[in-house]
Amino acid sequence: MRWIALVSLVLSIFLAASNAFAGRIFGDIKLDGKPVPAGIVLKIALAPPAGAPGAEPGPAAIVVDSTVTDNFGSYKLTVKEEGKCILTLVYEKQTPTLEVFSYKDPTRYDLILEKKDGTLSLRRK
Repeated sequence: MRWIALVSLVLSIFLAASNAFAGRIFGDIKLDGKPVPAGIVLKIALAPPAGAPGAEPGPAAIVVDSTVTDNFGSYKLTVKEEGKCILTLVYEKQTPTLEVFSYKDPTRYDLILEKKDGTLSLRRK
Protein backbone atom coordinates (compact mmCIF):
# COMPACT_ATOMS: atom_id res chain seq x y z
CA MET A 1 0.00 0.00 0.00
CA ARG A 2 2.80 2.43 0.86
CA TRP A 3 4.52 1.53 -2.40
CA ILE A 4 1.46 2.59 -4.43
CA ALA A 5 1.15 5.85 -2.51
CA LEU A 6 4.85 6.61 -3.02
CA VAL A 7 4.73 5.86 -6.75
CA SER A 8 1.59 7.99 -7.11
CA LEU A 9 3.25 10.89 -5.29
CA VAL A 10 6.41 10.73 -7.42
CA LEU A 11 4.38 10.49 -10.63
CA SER A 12 2.27 13.48 -9.59
CA ILE A 13 5.37 15.57 -8.92
CA PHE A 14 6.85 14.78 -12.34
CA LEU A 15 3.62 15.53 -14.16
CA ALA A 16 3.10 18.79 -12.30
CA ALA A 17 6.67 19.87 -12.97
CA SER A 18 6.52 19.29 -16.74
CA ASN A 19 6.50 23.06 -17.33
CA ALA A 20 9.73 23.31 -15.36
CA PHE A 21 11.50 21.80 -18.37
CA ALA A 22 9.94 24.26 -20.80
CA GLY A 23 11.74 27.34 -22.07
CA ARG A 24 10.47 30.67 -20.82
CA ILE A 25 10.77 33.76 -22.99
CA PHE A 26 10.23 37.05 -21.21
CA GLY A 27 11.08 40.74 -21.39
CA ASP A 28 9.83 44.29 -21.85
CA ILE A 29 8.58 46.12 -24.94
CA LYS A 30 9.12 49.84 -25.48
CA LEU A 31 7.68 52.28 -28.02
CA ASP A 32 9.28 55.74 -28.27
CA GLY A 33 11.30 55.02 -25.11
CA LYS A 34 8.20 54.25 -23.02
CA PRO A 35 6.58 50.91 -22.13
CA VAL A 36 3.80 49.82 -24.48
CA PRO A 37 0.30 49.97 -22.99
CA ALA A 38 -1.13 47.06 -21.03
CA GLY A 39 -3.11 44.52 -23.00
CA ILE A 40 -0.95 44.25 -26.15
CA VAL A 41 -1.30 40.69 -27.50
CA LEU A 42 1.83 38.58 -28.08
CA LYS A 43 1.85 35.15 -29.71
CA ILE A 44 4.69 32.69 -30.18
CA ALA A 45 4.79 29.87 -32.71
CA LEU A 46 7.39 27.27 -33.59
CA ALA A 47 9.17 28.14 -36.83
CA PRO A 48 8.79 25.51 -39.55
CA PRO A 49 12.02 23.62 -40.34
CA ALA A 50 14.19 25.24 -43.01
CA GLY A 51 13.37 23.91 -46.46
CA ALA A 52 9.97 22.62 -45.39
CA PRO A 53 6.95 23.45 -47.53
CA GLY A 54 5.42 26.67 -46.23
CA ALA A 55 8.64 27.56 -44.40
CA GLU A 56 7.69 31.23 -44.39
CA PRO A 57 6.21 32.34 -41.05
CA GLY A 58 2.57 33.16 -41.34
CA PRO A 59 -0.93 32.25 -40.30
CA ALA A 60 -0.22 28.54 -40.88
CA ALA A 61 2.26 28.49 -37.97
CA ILE A 62 0.81 26.84 -34.86
CA VAL A 63 0.71 29.19 -31.88
CA VAL A 64 2.13 27.46 -28.80
CA ASP A 65 1.53 30.27 -26.29
CA SER A 66 0.07 33.76 -26.12
CA THR A 67 -0.12 36.50 -23.52
CA VAL A 68 -0.76 40.21 -23.06
CA THR A 69 1.57 42.89 -21.73
CA ASP A 70 1.17 44.25 -18.23
CA ASN A 71 1.24 47.92 -17.13
CA PHE A 72 5.03 47.99 -17.48
CA GLY A 73 5.12 46.54 -21.01
CA SER A 74 6.37 43.20 -19.66
CA TYR A 75 5.46 39.77 -21.01
CA LYS A 76 6.13 36.08 -20.28
CA LEU A 77 5.70 33.17 -22.71
CA THR A 78 6.41 29.45 -22.37
CA VAL A 79 7.62 27.22 -25.21
CA LYS A 80 7.96 23.50 -24.48
CA GLU A 81 10.37 22.81 -27.35
CA GLU A 82 13.82 24.26 -27.93
CA GLY A 83 14.58 25.98 -31.21
CA LYS A 84 13.62 28.81 -33.50
CA CYS A 85 10.27 30.50 -32.91
CA ILE A 86 8.32 33.38 -34.40
CA LEU A 87 7.16 36.05 -31.94
CA THR A 88 4.20 38.09 -33.21
CA LEU A 89 2.91 41.29 -31.62
CA VAL A 90 -0.57 42.66 -32.40
CA TYR A 91 -0.70 46.46 -32.16
CA GLU A 92 -2.81 49.02 -34.05
CA LYS A 93 -4.10 46.37 -36.49
CA GLN A 94 -0.52 45.47 -37.48
CA THR A 95 1.42 42.30 -36.67
CA PRO A 96 5.19 42.79 -36.67
CA THR A 97 7.18 39.58 -36.12
CA LEU A 98 10.61 38.68 -34.81
CA GLU A 99 12.58 35.43 -34.86
CA VAL A 100 13.53 34.33 -31.35
CA PHE A 101 15.05 31.17 -29.92
CA SER A 102 13.71 29.02 -27.12
CA TYR A 103 16.18 27.27 -24.81
CA LYS A 104 15.59 25.10 -21.77
CA ASP A 105 16.75 28.04 -19.62
CA PRO A 106 14.73 31.28 -19.46
CA THR A 107 15.73 33.82 -22.11
CA ARG A 108 15.18 37.58 -21.90
CA TYR A 109 14.14 39.48 -25.01
CA ASP A 110 13.77 43.22 -24.38
CA LEU A 111 12.14 44.58 -27.52
CA ILE A 112 11.77 47.90 -29.30
CA LEU A 113 8.62 48.58 -31.31
CA GLU A 114 9.40 51.14 -34.02
CA LYS A 115 7.07 52.99 -36.34
CA LYS A 116 8.49 54.12 -39.70
CA ASP A 117 6.25 55.49 -42.45
CA GLY A 118 3.20 54.09 -40.66
CA THR A 119 4.63 50.55 -40.58
CA LEU A 120 5.56 48.86 -37.30
CA SER A 121 8.69 46.78 -36.87
CA LEU A 122 9.97 44.80 -33.92
CA ARG A 123 13.63 44.44 -32.98
CA ARG A 124 15.70 43.33 -30.04
CA LYS A 125 17.10 46.06 -27.79
